Amino acid sequence: MKYTMTLVALLGATACVSPEAHRQVVGANSALQAQIAGMAEAQRTLSAENARLRAENSDLGRRAADAAWIEDQKKRLADLLAKYGEGTASAQNGVELVQTPEGYAFRVAGGVLFSPGQNTLSDSGRRTLTELASQLQGRQIRVEGHTDDQPIQRSQWGTNLRLSVERAMVVSDFLISTAGLKADRVSVAGYGEYRPTEAGSGDGWRQKNRRVEILMIDPK
Repeated sequence: MKYTMTLVALLGATACVSPEAHRQVVGANSALQAQIAGMAEAQRTLSAENARLRAENSDLGRRAADAAWIEDQKKRLADLLAKYGEGTASAQNGVELVQTPEGYAFRVAGGVLFSPGQNTLSDSGRRTLTELASQLQGRQIRVEGHTDDQPIQRSQWGTNLRLSVERAMVVSDFLISTAGLKADRVSVAGYGEYRPTEAGSGDGWRQKNRRVEILMIDPK
């Protein structure tokens, strides 16, 4: 009986709330919900802005690193050109840094590396490649073999194309196994007589075309 009277009293108190008070409570609740929604939206906006700023900062960092890297590569290339460019002592000794459609390459005269028709590195070839290896560390390179246009008559290789590939492989093997270049950054190609440095005929032209070029695909 006591509990029943208490319930009746509570119901009576609730019933005593005026419509105006009820509207005020409902209005305050709606305002609070709107404020909470606004705060959530502001939080989302702030998070998005923070993400944008982090991405922008990261991009600026990459650009700064790229700019520093580019300047470093320019300096390294200038140093290489000063040592191996046209007209230098190295170029006169059969090693020259040249620009190709795919990038800069060390052009090494065939006579510096091999005896005619052979694929065994000479002593001078080993010394030359050891010196060049210090300039190639960390770079992505492709070793390209080239020959003149005279058909092979007495060599075991049969064709100039096969000889050019074999010589490129010998050079790449030396650079990896002896000079310490990473194997996954070295590739090989052979072009035989099909990519002469310059068009022409005669012994002088043929001598220029007998060569190995070490192309720096990625100068990093």
